[in-house]
Amino acid sequence: MIPAMRRSLLLALGPVVAVVAIAAPTTVRANAGGRPGGGCVGCHAGGDVSMSLSASPSSFGPGEQVTVTVTVSGNGATAGLFVDADAGDLSTLGGQGLEEVAAGLTHSQPKAMSGGETEFSFRWTAPDDAGSVRFALSVLVANGNGSASGDKADAANFDLVFGCEGASYFLDFDADGYGRTDAPRTDCAGAAPAMHAAASGDCDDTRDTVHPGATELCNQRDDDCDTEIDEDAIPIPLYPDGDEDGYYGQLEAMSPDVVMGCVGTPDYAGEPGDCEPDDPSMHPGAEEICNLYDDNCDGRADERVRPICGVGWCAREAWTCEVENCDPGEPQEETCNLLDDDCDDEIDEDVACPEGQACIAGECRVAGSDGGSEGAVGSDGGEVGTGVDPAGTGSGGPAESEGAAGCACAATRGASSPAAWSWIVLLAARRRRRVRST
Repeated sequence: MIPAMRRSLLLALGPVVAVVAIAAPTTVRANAGGRPGGGCVGCHAGGDVSMSLSASPSSFGPGEQVTVTVTVSGNGATAGLFVDADAGDLSTLGGQGLEEVAAGLTHSQPKAMSGGETEFSFRWTAPDDAGSVRFALSVLVANGNGSASGDKADAANFDLVFGCEGASYFLDFDADGYGRTDAPRTDCAGAAPAMHAAASGDCDDTRDTVHPGATELCNQRDDDCDTEIDEDAIPIPLYPDGDEDGYYGQLEAMSPDVVMGCVGTPDYAGEPGDCEPDDPSMHPGAEEICNLYDDNCDGRADERVRPICGVGWCAREAWTCEVENCDPGEPQEETCNLLDDDCDDEIDEDVACPEGQACIAGECRVAGSDGGSEGAVGSDGGEVGTGVDPAGTGSGGPAESEGAAGCACAATRGASSPAAWSWIVLLAARRRRRVRST
């Protein structure tokens, strides 16, 4: 997680609904021609971009429809938005410049910034039963210079509960009953949602033996998460470690030469998993290099480090560490599908759509139509503030990776061209949902 610009925003919306913003800067990438980059990271830098979310009416229950408004603030000429919700139904509003895509809503053209901010509004209908929803937002504020330079991107999660009292929970990847303080979520009070815990403070969410209150072992690790290492520690079994890389192998685990002591004892190790006990450069956590060996002992050799040839759909990995042994794929006819089918490093360029339509977000559709009905956006939504609600409805922190619905990437060929601002939505949603227009 990136600690910069971490913020915690809480919107108290009465007894049946509360919104918590959980945000961390996420770089949203797109090349000048609208091409998505690897992982949506790198092209547009994170920067001074902020988001807030409000609902109107401010009090509602299960099955009811509200107007949700996202306010984007930053130093730029125009802004774009991608939004997903993990529960309920999203629908567009007329005049807001939003289009439905498989993973949520995205803008069909940028919105001009005025006084350093702009707004996007849409409708959301709550499920029939009490529960929670997470709105995952990705925004881009562009300076209109026709390139990615100077544009700023960010992302945030906003949690909302309805029909119940809210409570804070924390992402608990290792299921030890303690979650990460920097990964909160707000849900209905009671049983914690999947992969979450009511208690926080876990300092290593990859080890179920490490958490507040755990037994401190003599292993050069802060097992009980009190910021101290090996204080009053209990000795642990140590096994032979001939290459002294801190790990022992399967044969060593069956050796009768076992001692009780502390990690760091010469010629012994307390961590298993060494796949090459005689090579100190090969062990869990080692850097993987292209050498046809499994350097990090994860059961794979040269993963993600072999030479790559070709671009787009033609990109292939070499079968050795030599680029000469890499054969790119065959180009295909370009179609409107968010892929570089013809392998020219361009996404959906010069695609033949039916007359009157353009390729927008991987689909041929009428350019500039958002499918919504005209209507005034309510102004009685709750106010966004900072801190934690006294009733304990939740707390803020960085966005969780498991809650992200996808990345939205914008083209910036020209500030005056709506078609050039088509969002490229990577379909990374955990599930597809019906998005209806009203």
